[in-house]
Amino acid sequence: MPDDRPSLRLRLAVLFPGDATDPTVRSGTPYGVLQGLRHWGVDVVPVDVRPDPRLERGLALALSPLHRRGGAGLPPRERLRRGYSAALVGAHLAALRSRTGQRRLDALRGLDGVVQLGAGYLVRTELPRVVYDDMTVAQALRYPYANWDAMRRRDVEARLRVQAEAYVSATTCCMTSSWAADSAESDYGVPAGRVRVVGAGTHEVPRSPERDFSVPRFLFVGLDFTRKNGPRVLEAFARLRAEHPAATLDVVGGHPEISAPGVRTHGRIPRGTPEGRARLQGLFDAATCFVMPSLYEPAGVVFTEAAAAGLPSIGGTNGGSADFIGDGGVVVDPTDTDAVLEAMRRFSDPSTAAGTGARAAARSPLFTWPALAGRLVRGLGVDPGTAELPEFLPRRPGAAALS
Repeated sequence: MPDDRPSLRLRLAVLFPGDATDPTVRSGTPYGVLQGLRHWGVDVVPVDVRPDPRLERGLALALSPLHRRGGAGLPPRERLRRGYSAALVGAHLAALRSRTGQRRLDALRGLDGVVQLGAGYLVRTELPRVVYDDMTVAQALRYPYANWDAMRRRDVEARLRVQAEAYVSATTCCMTSSWAADSAESDYGVPAGRVRVVGAGTHEVPRSPERDFSVPRFLFVGLDFTRKNGPRVLEAFARLRAEHPAATLDVVGGHPEISAPGVRTHGRIPRGTPEGRARLQGLFDAATCFVMPSLYEPAGVVFTEAAAAGLPSIGGTNGGSADFIGDGGVVVDPTDTDAVLEAMRRFSDPSTAAGTGARAAARSPLFTWPALAGRLVRGLGVDPGTAELPEFLPRRPGAAALS
């Protein structure tokens, strides 16, 4: 049979601070980008911008004492963890990755463009280059995210400069959400015409499992139980169960010990194993609604997994979740327990849950790796030949107000 897959006949470098060929790294996003580009026939050249990972870890450990602001009163082990975490995203490693990435990129020949994953490093090239990012440093500083508050001010300013130059010098800033796109424009001065919303991909295959919506069955999946707002979900669910005694809530991730009526805990389920993926898929297929109204959420790729399973979703207004959920669910104020409860009540209605789940499923083709990769190529502005690349996602008005 003839192979009718598109072929862009492009050779692109994909830069990432890590092994992009490893499907377990960074929730599988770098690997997904590689696979999506290959779907279009692109000759992909992965470039790890890190020096030896052991050198990076040692340097971060040595630098950790410089990044312990706001740690007074914390146990020494926690102060060390905060400092180490901040050093990993700090200015010194950004400079080291920039030099390493530049040297490795300069050694390549015959490239048509560059896809840069993340803006925690800077490379310069005359080739078309897109930056793919889900959250800016400016946004991270507005939340207690990844211990950015532990970093010295001069190092924060250095990281802001690196990211600003990476964005401003790019052919296109390809952001996962309108929320991140608005920050690239308003916080960094990138012209609106060079900022696009491209979404993300999922490794889940769209499917339509047989599902009984008559009994509410909620699913929460979040490694960071506190940031993902697990305690408030538990509180809202306890109140909901007074109205729906048969309702259940499955909790997956880094949760504490939980003992509450109707709540079933599963701990951390490894996505990198066939057994783990099968368990997670079974939980998604058995649920009637996905609920994760994070206190702040850069992207919420898990909402694309819910959509692939035909599930409606409840997300939070702080961050980029609304772009992923669309009309396949709702976003609520994550600090308002009553709002979370009301959303859970809404999707306890069988017809509402089924109809919204169907709309979520209809949106799921927007969030495949080939769709994302096609938008990244569109952002490069290269000639796609006869290939019909997917359009950029629409910019959601008012997203900046959520920052």
